[in-house]
Amino acid sequence: MRMAFTVDVEDWFCSPDLSLSEWEGYALRLEKPVHQILDLLDEHAATGTFFTLGWIAERKPELIKEIHRRGHEIASHGYSHRLVYKQSPEQFRQDIRRSKDILEHTIGAKVNGYRAPCFSMTDGGLEILIEEGFTYDSSLIPNTFNKLYAKFDLPASSTHAYQIREALWEIPLPVYDMNGIHIPWGGGGYFRIYPYAAFRLGARKIIKKRDAFVFYIHPYDLDHEQPHIYDTSKLNSFRRYYGLAHTHMKLKQLLSDFKCMSIRSYYPRVGGERKVGS
Repeated sequence: MRMAFTVDVEDWFCSPDLSLSEWEGYALRLEKPVHQILDLLDEHAATGTFFTLGWIAERKPELIKEIHRRGHEIASHGYSHRLVYKQSPEQFRQDIRRSKDILEHTIGAKVNGYRAPCFSMTDGGLEILIEEGFTYDSSLIPNTFNKLYAKFDLPASSTHAYQIREALWEIPLPVYDMNGIHIPWGGGGYFRIYPYAAFRLGARKIIKKRDAFVFYIHPYDLDHEQPHIYDTSKLNSFRRYYGLAHTHMKLKQLLSDFKCMSIRSYYPRVGGERKVGS
């Protein structure tokens, strides 16, 4: 079974609740887990799409170049990891333009894809993506209960790539439909929290039914020694830190169980020309 494999390249402190000046006070830790992910992908002859923060690319350009050299797709995660719906249209435009410019200069190739921080996309944001030269977005999760996510009224069956605008494709993240309750099933913290056997079963059912699945992970999901700065409540601590020590093993198993590839390989028609046919 095939799935698109994606990585949100941000570090353990890259929260929209912290300012960029606060970020400067923390040590970057993502190089080790990014190399772990790259080595696992090599081991399984797999590729991925790395949605990268411009702020990270400025500080670790050689890491981003290595990801690109090893055959993976570089896409944008914005510059500053600010929620889209908490930025003005002009702030959002400048954020994604800055990120796109940095990434393209770093790798010497065009960047076509974007993923909003915390999946916080808006209708207006989609229009700005088109104007700034992006050909696809991967920010929407159908009808989930996470308050940070975008509020697009999509059915749980929205799993395939589709043209959300004439010149823009949407690559949605999957949910598992459990008696009308749509449970996020794409990865990240959910991958850490769910038992692997349950995650694999759910992913297989989604792929069998809809023939499409986009997986995502963060470098910090593999960093079990990261400092704990999100202990404001037991729930926050559980969501953020549970299962970190086992993610590498689970990721290795996932890559054995599924044929993983980048979005540009999984959906080759979404990443080239500005205007694509359906």
